[in-house]
Amino acid sequence: MKERAGGRLRKGMLMRTLFVAAAVLVLVLACSCGLSDAYNLLRCRFRTEGTQDFVMAGISLDSLDSLTPQQLAEALAAWGSGSFPMDFTVNVGIRNPNEGSSSGPSIPAELTSFDFDLYLDGSEGGSGDTSWVFSGGLGAPLVVPEGGETEILPLDISLDAFALLEELGPEAVIDLALAIGGIDSGIRDPEHLGRVYIRADPEFDTPLGPITYPGGVTINLDWTDGPD
Repeated sequence: MKERAGGRLRKGMLMRTLFVAAAVLVLVLACSCGLSDAYNLLRCRFRTEGTQDFVMAGISLDSLDSLTPQQLAEALAAWGSGSFPMDFTVNVGIRNPNEGSSSGPSIPAELTSFDFDLYLDGSEGGSGDTSWVFSGGLGAPLVVPEGGETEILPLDISLDAFALLEELGPEAVIDLALAIGGIDSGIRDPEHLGRVYIRADPEFDTPLGPITYPGGVTINLDWTDGPD
């Protein structure tokens, strides 16, 4: 009886040892092929790429030439009602710098969370007088391929421009809408896309667990250099 009990004990200890060894091996392999690449996810870069699908008071502003007198009358009526909805999409470019390493393959970056605040610069000339207008998050996870290619993250924005009236005034609100809508110019400069300012808290999923950006990132015209 004692011999059989001892045999079962030795077998149980062997199984536990094998289990621990297998777990350690998996951890070592994960670290060896992905640790440096996972760390590199903190070097992912962001910038605003453009806006699209701009709609103000139910009127598409893809082209001022397409506006009709009836649409202008509807816009004025909306303004007089005390509400002036503004909807558009801000496209954020993301670059994953992972290139792989001698210790193993590179890993793609899967963006799993992206809480953000949108600010609009309503000052004359876009000098930096920003106003908070919207908060949002990630609609669905986004895989950002390694190798430095730019992946586009669309952020849907919906706000009431009437709330900006008291602070900015009607002319400034209209000018701001035309600028960020890309109507009066499609170029990337402080007068246009530079009037969109984003503060975000990205989170990526990796084989070693989630990676967050301490302090978040600031996103504007130029590529970010990493966490703030």
